[in-house]
Amino acid sequence: MPSLRRRRTWDPSGQRGSDGLARCERLLRIQAHCPRIARAVPPHLISTDAGNPMIRYRWLWFAIASLMLAVAWPISERLSLDRSLERMFPAEDPDRLEFERIEERFGVSQFLVFAYRDPELWSSDGSGIDRAMQWRKKIEGIPGVSYALDLSRVDEMLTTLRGPAGFLGALTGAQSKRPLVDSNNTLASRYRELFTGQTHAAQSDLVAIGVQLAPLDAPNDDSSTPLLALRQLAQSAPGGLLVGHVAMVDEGFREIERDGNRLGIYSTVSLSLLMLVGFRSIRWALIVVVVVQWSLVLTRAVLVLLNWELTMVSSMLSSIVMVVGVATALHWMFGYQKEYASNAHVSDPSLRARIALEASMTRLWQPIVWAVVTDAIGFASLALSRVGPVQDYGSMMAIACGIVLLGIFALVPTLALLPLGRLGSGGMGSGGMGSAGLGLGKDSGYALGTVPGEAGIQLALGQILGTVTRHRFLVIAAAALLLLFGSLGSSRLKVETDFLKNFQSNSPIAQAYRAVETELGGAGVWDVMIPAPMPMTEEYFDRVLALEKELLAIEVPSQEPGAEPLKLTSALSLADTDRVARTAAVLRMIPIEARLLGMQQSMGSFFGTLLSPPQRGSIDGDRPRALRLMLRSRERSESEQKTELIARVRQVVQKHREGLGSVRTEDTAVAGYYVLLTKLVEHVVADQWKSFLAAALGIGIAMTIALRSVKFALVALVPAVLPSLVVLGILGTLGVRMNLGAAMIAAVSMGLGVDSSLHYLFRYRQERAAGSSLEQALASSQSETGMAVLMATMALVIGFGSMAVSDFLPTVAFGSLAAWTMLGGLLGNLCLLPALVTWLDTKPS
Repeated sequence: MPSLRRRRTWDPSGQRGSDGLARCERLLRIQAHCPRIARAVPPHLISTDAGNPMIRYRWLWFAIASLMLAVAWPISERLSLDRSLERMFPAEDPDRLEFERIEERFGVSQFLVFAYRDPELWSSDGSGIDRAMQWRKKIEGIPGVSYALDLSRVDEMLTTLRGPAGFLGALTGAQSKRPLVDSNNTLASRYRELFTGQTHAAQSDLVAIGVQLAPLDAPNDDSSTPLLALRQLAQSAPGGLLVGHVAMVDEGFREIERDGNRLGIYSTVSLSLLMLVGFRSIRWALIVVVVVQWSLVLTRAVLVLLNWELTMVSSMLSSIVMVVGVATALHWMFGYQKEYASNAHVSDPSLRARIALEASMTRLWQPIVWAVVTDAIGFASLALSRVGPVQDYGSMMAIACGIVLLGIFALVPTLALLPLGRLGSGGMGSGGMGSAGLGLGKDSGYALGTVPGEAGIQLALGQILGTVTRHRFLVIAAAALLLLFGSLGSSRLKVETDFLKNFQSNSPIAQAYRAVETELGGAGVWDVMIPAPMPMTEEYFDRVLALEKELLAIEVPSQEPGAEPLKLTSALSLADTDRVARTAAVLRMIPIEARLLGMQQSMGSFFGTLLSPPQRGSIDGDRPRALRLMLRSRERSESEQKTELIARVRQVVQKHREGLGSVRTEDTAVAGYYVLLTKLVEHVVADQWKSFLAAALGIGIAMTIALRSVKFALVALVPAVLPSLVVLGILGTLGVRMNLGAAMIAAVSMGLGVDSSLHYLFRYRQERAAGSSLEQALASSQSETGMAVLMATMALVIGFGSMAVSDFLPTVAFGSLAAWTMLGGLLGNLCLLPALVTWLDTKPS
C-alpha cells in the first residue's frame, strides 16, 4: 500500500497547514488508493464541505452572482458600437492627424456616391438632366443629407456663368433649356468632359450623384440612419448603387452586429450539443450556458462602466467567451467524472457528488486558474497593437476571461449539486444513452455519462504515447523542422489592404464597388489639402494645375506579372473648373473672385468642401484659406502599390508646398478613408509579432510560476507556439494575404492552446510528486488529461468553426485559422509534449 505520509516537496494540491484540510486530503487519498479501507470510513468524514468555503458557502456565492447579474443586466444594454474609422488609430497617429485636419476644414469624410442607370441621359430635350435633378432632390430630402452634386448642378453652374457673361448664350447659339446637353456649346462640352467620372461614366449609362452627409454632432453619433434611407432609395432606382468608404465601413459594422447575435447563438447551441452528446449531462450543458451568459452580461456592463465601445472585431466576443467557458468547464467535468466513479461505494448520490466536486476542485483549481490567466495574457498582448479595435478587443477579452473564472467558481458549485437529471436513466457505468427520456435517473442526475467510444480513444492514446516515447528524438526533430518552416514562411506574409475583400464577393457592397471601379474610374477617393491665397489669383491656380499634372503622372508598377500599374485616375479641384471657364473669352474678362462667386451660388454648400475660408484665432494660430484636391484611384489593387502611391503623392505635395504658399507643415495634408484603410491592416500585421513575443514572455512567466519550473514552462510553450507559426508559415508560403482577422491569431491561439499543456503537466507533476515513475506519470496524464484535452480541443474547434458562417471575412479568417491552430495544438500536446518530457525530465521517482 502506498505511503500516506505527507511530503515536504512540491504540493500539487496547493493546500497547506490546516489540520482539517490535511485530514480531508488523507481521507481522499485513502479512498483513491485503498477503497476497501474507505468503505469503513463514515461518509460524513469523507465529505469535505467544511474544508472548502466555495462549496460550504456555495449558496452565498450563487446569491452574490445573481445579484451582480441583476445589477449588470440593465447596464449591459447600454453598450454601443463605435463606427468611427479614424478612431481605430491612436490619437497621435500621423495618418489620423492629417485626416482630422482635412475633416476639420472641409468636413468631407461622410461622402457617398449614389448611382443609377439612364440610357437617355443626354437626350437633347434635357429630360435626362431633369431626372438627375429629381433623384437629387429626393436625396436632399433625406434627414442627415447636407448636399448632393449632380449634372443638374453643373448645368445650373453653366447657366449662372452664362448670366454674368451677358451674351454667352447668343455666342454659342444655345437653343436648349439645358445648356449641358447643347451639342453646339463648347463650354458645356468641356464641363461634361471635366466631370466625367464624377457625375457620369464615359462609356456607359451610369449616372452618379455625389452625396455629402451632414457633420456628426457628437463623437458617438453615426450615419446609419441616412445610409439606410439612401440604400432604400438606391434599391428603387434603375440599377441603383450606393458606394463610398463610409458606406463600406458601415456595411462592415452591420455585418459585425449581425454576426454578434448569430455567432453567439450558433456557438451556444453547438457546444451545448457537444456536452449532451459527449457526457449526456443536461446539468453540465446548462452550467456552461449559464456561466457564459452570466459572464457576457457582466463583461458588457464592465465595458459600459469603463466607457468603452464595441469595435470592428468585437463580433467574436460571444463566441470566444463561450469557447473559454466550455474549455475550462470540460477539464473540471473530467476531474469530477473520475472522482464520482471512484466513490461508487457511497450510496447517497448527493454526498457522492459533494465528495467528487470537492476532490476535483482541490486537484484542479490551480490549473484552471492558471489556464484562464494564460488566456487573458494572450488576449492582453494585443494591447500592443497600434490599431484601436485590436487593442480594445484584447482588453475586452482579458476582462472577459477574468469574469469567466469568477463565474466558474461562483456558479458551478451550486449548479453542479442540483439534481437536474441526465439523458438516460442508467448509472455512471452504463455508458449508453439509456432510455430516451430526459428525466432524473437513479443517480438523481449527478453522474456523467462516458464519452462515446472512450475505450477505443483511450487505447489509441496509449498507443500514441508508446510510439512517441520510443521515437522521441524523431518527433522532436520533426517539430524543429516545422518550426523552421513556420519561421521562414511567416516572414513572407503579405497584407490585404483591399477592404472590399472583407466582404463576400456576391454581397451588394462588393458588386456596387466593382461597377464604380470599372465605369467611373476607381472607387478609392482621397484628398489633398493645400493653402490658398486671399484673394485668389490665376497664377496660383496654374500652380495647382501643375501639381495635379505631376500627381496624375505617378505610376506604381505591380509586382504581379502582366498586372496594370496603379495610378490616380483623376485629380479635380476648383482650379480645373476655373480653367474650363477661362476658355470662354467673355468669362476670362471677369475677375477670378467673381467667377468663384458664381460657382458658389450654383454649388451652394458644396462649394465649402472645395475651398475653406481662413480661420482666425485657432489654437495653433491663424490658418490661411485652404483648397481641396479630390483624388481618385482604383480600390482593388495590391497593398504594396497602395502604400507606394500614397508615399509618392505625399512627396509631390511636399515638393510643391512652398510654391503654393505653405509656411507650416500643418497647412498641407494627404488623407482620406483610402489612406486609413490602407494603413489599418498594415499596422495590425506589423504589430502582431510584438504581441506574439509579449504573449510568449507573459505566458512563459505565468507557466514558470504555476509549474515552479522554468524547464517545464518552456516545454509547455512549445506545443502552443509551434501550431501558430506553422499556420502563418503556410499562409506566407502560399501567398495568402492576411486580413484583420488573420493577423490576430498568433497571440490569441497561443494563449488558448497552452491551456491543455498546463493541465497535462499539472497532472504529470502531481503523479511524479506522489512517487510515480516517469512512464507511469505519463501514462496517467495521457489517459486522464488526454481525454479532457481531446474534448476541450473539439470544443475550441467547434466554437471557432462557428465563425465560418459569418459574412464578414476577417471573422471567418480568424475562426478558421484558429480552429486549425487548435488542432495543431492537440497533436502537439498528445505527441510532442510527451516526447519533450521524456527527453528533459531525468529526475528519479
